[in-house]
Amino acid sequence: MVNVKPVTLYDVAEYAGVSYQTVSRVVNQASHVSAKTREKVEAAMAELNYIPNRVAQQLAGKQSLLIGVATSSLALHAPSQIVAAIKSRADQLGASVVVSMVERSGVEACKAAVHNLLAQRVSGLIINYPLDDQDAIAVEAACTNVPALFLDVSDQTPINSIIFSHEDGTRLGVEHLVALGHQQIALLAGPLSSVSARLRLAGWHKYLTRNQFSR
Repeated sequence: MVNVKPVTLYDVAEYAGVSYQTVSRVVNQASHVSAKTREKVEAAMAELNYIPNRVAQQLAGKQSLLIGVATSSLALHAPSQIVAAIKSRADQLGASVVVSMVERSGVEACKAAVHNLLAQRVSGLIINYPLDDQDAIAVEAACTNVPALFLDVSDQTPINSIIFSHEDGTRLGVEHLVALGHQQIALLAGPLSSVSARLRLAGWHKYLTRNQFSR
């Protein structure tokens, strides 16, 4: 097997006919580089398929925002779509994303994924993994001083989170189906290991009962 050497800044500099420092300025988006020189360097990077060493840049204090995402298995539809959306928005903002899947069930596995991301010196964390209140608090503590945002926790958990009202969602769904005259209403809530799925199920039970349906 041929061991292909990664392209370095020196390789790009030689190919573009500029200095190493000039290439470094372009990579780090410094303002004092002419448009013509920047285009020449960027063309060289594209031609050589240069991939920036993000860890090295960060150690040098020149890394743009690096977001770490700890997530349930990407083999599942919802987590994969969420990560894709995060990556798309991060690209628009000029940020980078690194992903660590939670390989096993349980809070310790989630902490392990978080530690993996922290080792890569992420600027912030997004945690898309179902966690009950105490487990979520424990994972937040494991994030040390890195800001973390949770996506699959209860809205009562005292941590930073972004969630929508599952109760309102199921209420609107049940009321809409009842208004259409449906008598048998089922719910595909998702796995019961998911906090969001359990909240959807609870809302569904509540509004079926309120509309005098048995569950």
